[in-house]
Amino acid sequence: MSSSPSQSQPGFAKPSDTEVQAMVRELLPRSEVQGWVRAAGKKLYWRLLTPLVLLWGLIYQRLAPDHTCDEVVSHLRAGGADHIDPADADPTPLSQRLRSESTSAYVQGRNRLPLAVLQSALRHVYQIVRGWLRPDEQRWKGHAVRWLDGTTMRLRPVGDLAETYGQAKNQHGVCYWVVVRVVAAFCLHSEAVVGAVEASPTTSEAALVREVMKQDPDPESIYIGDQGLGVYRVAQVGAALGHPVVLRVGAGTAKKLWQTRAGRKPLVNGSEHWVQWVPEASTKVDPELPREPVPGRLLYVRIERDGFRPVDLYLFTTLLEAEVYPLAEVCALYGQRWQVEIDLRQIKTTLEMEQFEVKSAALFRKELIAGLLTYNLIRAYMVQAALQAGIEVRQLSFSRCWRRLRQALTQGFPAWVRAQGHEMEHLLTRLAQCTLPQQRNKVRCEPRKVRRKPAVFPQLRGSRADARKEVLKTLAAG
Repeated sequence: MSSSPSQSQPGFAKPSDTEVQAMVRELLPRSEVQGWVRAAGKKLYWRLLTPLVLLWGLIYQRLAPDHTCDEVVSHLRAGGADHIDPADADPTPLSQRLRSESTSAYVQGRNRLPLAVLQSALRHVYQIVRGWLRPDEQRWKGHAVRWLDGTTMRLRPVGDLAETYGQAKNQHGVCYWVVVRVVAAFCLHSEAVVGAVEASPTTSEAALVREVMKQDPDPESIYIGDQGLGVYRVAQVGAALGHPVVLRVGAGTAKKLWQTRAGRKPLVNGSEHWVQWVPEASTKVDPELPREPVPGRLLYVRIERDGFRPVDLYLFTTLLEAEVYPLAEVCALYGQRWQVEIDLRQIKTTLEMEQFEVKSAALFRKELIAGLLTYNLIRAYMVQAALQAGIEVRQLSFSRCWRRLRQALTQGFPAWVRAQGHEMEHLLTRLAQCTLPQQRNKVRCEPRKVRRKPAVFPQLRGSRADARKEVLKTLAAG
């Protein structure tokens, strides 16, 4: 991608991230944002903090090391968004027009920005990234492929969060944290987020799959789910919406499916059978869709590796043409599903989205989608870098690319790079070198344990208000 650096304005120093923001302008152009605002049915003013600037502020808030609103205001006052909107009719830079260090205007503007604008931006960036991929990287046997998985995120019980999502309970009473369930679909080749939905933890992942599939712009995409999603409801939704599925099912479910087969062939290693997934009276189904048998194939493979216990893999797929989708290739496709666990870890750990410091459910939804949008933007840079270097996107390290991209947006480039005017090319070259290390001596059976660190303070149990009362009683008694 080529982009010409913007001209410096008289009396104002040109930011060093002009070319980096040029790609952001291409992914999130002003005309598209205006269309999304109109489609949301809400009138917003294009003055100082325009919807485009607010959208960039939410992205930068997640990308920056400090996720506070004050960090965004500091970034805007330092000229970080002066070139984000080249169609701005005012010749005075945004940083010069902003006079206050208060976060009030940004917070109010962020609250007014419709959630639908962020959701449209998420889909728009994915579609652009998908178009950048080579034709052989966009499809698997003519289908787009999605990894489907769920996770949880943590909130403090403030505002309407506890009322909206509820709080978990155990034998000790109500837990402090509010836990939110999130289900997302990822593209196989670009690893970008295609769709996501959140709900209370009492809602099952399978119940959220329909809303995720409805966000998919590609018809007949293949959805791959692990054993937690290997239930009738997911197959029912996939059949109703026209999306084939490859689902791992448990041994008990596989036995029931095998009993519906025509014929008496035994279920042996490397075998497949035509089955009908018939819902029982107790089966949880989507009440808005037909409760009908779902035809498919039951695949069984026994995986044996030295040093590991044998694993029985049962897959149910609605890819019915065995000659087009052989058992070995479907199993190999499912074998790539583990990558979604790494993608979710990058979102929760690298982008620090495991816990949100928000005070309303509406704001949490916006910051959640803004975080996923930030993740997709990073993936966009990685795709461009991979194309420039002639390598696959999955060969690049997300965390290493994230560090360099964040540094470019927050600290700029060296003077010699700015003098040449090739900041974008320099950045993509650096990203292309951030390949994953070859861990040849990696231990295959590393225990999933960590050493316990000594706590500075004892663990807080119950509410903080009760803890304060106990401290006051102790002080009074002393």
